[in-house]
Amino acid sequence: MTKLPLLILHGWSGKSEHLKPLSDFLKKSGFDVVDIWLADYISMNDEITIQDLGQAMGNALKANKIPETPHSFDVIVHSTGGLVIRQYLYHYFSDKVDKCPVKRLVMLAPANFGSPLAHIGKSMIGRLRLGWDWDHLLQTGTKVLEALELGSPISWRMAEQDLFNSSYQIFKSADLFTTILIGTDAYSGLGAVIHENGSDGTVRVSTANLNASYLKLIFKLPSGFEVIEHPSYYDPIAFGVIYDKNHSSITRPDLDKNFADLLIKSLSLENANEYKKHLDALSQISIETFAKGLKDKKRTNRYHQYQHVVTRVRDQFGEGIPDYFLEFFQEKGDKKETVMQKVQSEILEKVRPFSRDNSYRSFLFDITDMQTEILDQGKRIDMSICASALSDRISYHDPQEHLTVASSQANTLLRPNTTLFVDIELPRLQSEKVFQFKKA
Repeated sequence: MTKLPLLILHGWSGKSEHLKPLSDFLKKSGFDVVDIWLADYISMNDEITIQDLGQAMGNALKANKIPETPHSFDVIVHSTGGLVIRQYLYHYFSDKVDKCPVKRLVMLAPANFGSPLAHIGKSMIGRLRLGWDWDHLLQTGTKVLEALELGSPISWRMAEQDLFNSSYQIFKSADLFTTILIGTDAYSGLGAVIHENGSDGTVRVSTANLNASYLKLIFKLPSGFEVIEHPSYYDPIAFGVIYDKNHSSITRPDLDKNFADLLIKSLSLENANEYKKHLDALSQISIETFAKGLKDKKRTNRYHQYQHVVTRVRDQFGEGIPDYFLEFFQEKGDKKETVMQKVQSEILEKVRPFSRDNSYRSFLFDITDMQTEILDQGKRIDMSICASALSDRISYHDPQEHLTVASSQANTLLRPNTTLFVDIELPRLQSEKVFQFKKA
């Protein structure tokens, strides 16, 4: 068992005292650590960014003389703390991964790719409900919440930094033993009213998981397109969906012996072989969680498996295209458009544009329903895109081609409980009025 210092980081709007029961549990269970440090960081002031928090974490470590030599401490994070630790590691170790000071990283319900509730915190309702503190009067942490919005450019940038970056391969099992644990149960009482299936009441299962994929779709002139799957630069990351846990109860191992044992195991990994067994064990736990949940007829839909898809649409110059439409259908052999109706009514459950840039959007697909209602019926889902012209002078290419995104023969992009980033390039066109020559 580890003898390293252990750092515990809270989430947005949280305080260190909220995770005191977790700290007390580790102490009482005989967990052999040098020190347990409970972090406190500002998340409710509008000017604070995730980048600020990552850099400030390093400053606080130095101020408290906590060693930052290779594999010198372990970390547990909750919710937004996942973004903070990722930003800290990138800020200080982007050019020296081999010097990573974290040996074991346990993420409890991390909002790695956002939360469906982030936009509520930014709203006036959120400010009136949560902004009653002299230190942040009517502020709820706008910059942090923008990072937490579904489909945010910041979450995209962070994925490009630490998951799809050949020069910064931080999530390699030889360098960092990472474990992600999340539930898929609802809060009780009023919190159950706003519960979203496929989430723990605050964070989606699919947005917690760091095992993401990245696809580039480039449309050509005069026709055709190219599909490029961006390579990932991480080893499979241990990920487990725990039965009967919500965003709050996931931090209370003292109330569940099986979960307590799992947490201690996650903080005791010593080598790559142990990590591989741990990864497989969590995968099996997830399978059992969904199987058990589907048998509970009162909350079956909570245990459907979902995929979070984020699109970014730009022209050939890298400028965002905010006004576009993605259509999902079966191009041939479906005269009654049953596939389109199924997608719109059952499979595509949520679409949300990023508040400050509509060229970024998030989609939530029910993969359980997609499998039973589409793929098992021998049907497929195709996708097309079109974008509104800016004027009679500037417009966008209108592709006539469609892309098959799911079929029983080719469904490699369907990865339940994960996030897929889709970077789309659509050529921008200029009319003849924009540039003309006349004889002198």
